[in-house]
Amino acid sequence: MRKLSRFAIALTAVAALTTASLGTAGLASAAPAAVTDVTPPSSAEQAELIRLSDPATLRDLHDGQQRMERITQIFVDHNDRAGIFAVFYRNILRDANPLLDAGDFDDPAWARDVSAAFFHRYLENLHAHLTGGPVTPQWQRYYAMAADPAVSAGRVAGTGLDAHLLIDFPAAIAETHTTVANTRDFFAIGDSLIGTTSRITDELRTIYGAKLAEFFHLYFVGSAADLVIGEHQTTYVLFQGIRGTSLASGIAMTDPITAGPAELSMQALYDTAETVFSGLAAVGQI
Repeated sequence: MRKLSRFAIALTAVAALTTASLGTAGLASAAPAAVTDVTPPSSAEQAELIRLSDPATLRDLHDGQQRMERITQIFVDHNDRAGIFAVFYRNILRDANPLLDAGDFDDPAWARDVSAAFFHRYLENLHAHLTGGPVTPQWQRYYAMAADPAVSAGRVAGTGLDAHLLIDFPAAIAETHTTVANTRDFFAIGDSLIGTTSRITDELRTIYGAKLAEFFHLYFVGSAADLVIGEHQTTYVLFQGIRGTSLASGIAMTDPITAGPAELSMQALYDTAETVFSGLAAVGQI
């Protein structure tokens, strides 16, 4: 719980710094813009979404990338904010596949397996959402927010990130029998994808009007938060630090004795992160 508290405090500190650094400029725009011109997909497009999101037919992450390109396009064409996290994955897989293909890891097979298991959990919930199947509570929250025009696009993105990094990731780590021997590869994958966030935030701003750049720059890249946490440490403490907590929890989840406490810890961190994002949304910062 000491590690959990440190990361929760760090996440809250960055949120406070973001709000303080931007002053009150965002308060006038605190109310999110209404979602307009949302149109339902055609019956053919709906069938295509269901087919493409079916995890049972997924061959590999290259297949996943092709699917995400089309899934994202359908959502975007209809201004459907369920596609906000699809934008995340379209960009992540564009960058992750060349990295995984290069195989510059201590255990390339593990690197690919854990990445596939992680993506699989997103796809499972998307498919269930589209077909009326069982969706995890965290992803239910994401899709409910996406459908609510009173919720900002940035807040929708935040809850998707929380569901995936803090709940799905430990489960994928446990599923792939990850051990401490995979630690270096684990952090290498994270480091390589930090730069992807700039493209994601640019696309989400252009497509959905999401205000994410200021907070997510601190969350993933670091700068002002170094003043509180330590020089050049923001990236580790927040993005890689929270990923590290997911790693430790995922490994703990493979042991029946420690699985329960690990799951409770990740749920507590999820709740903290959601509170932070709600606070930022309330003052118009995301």
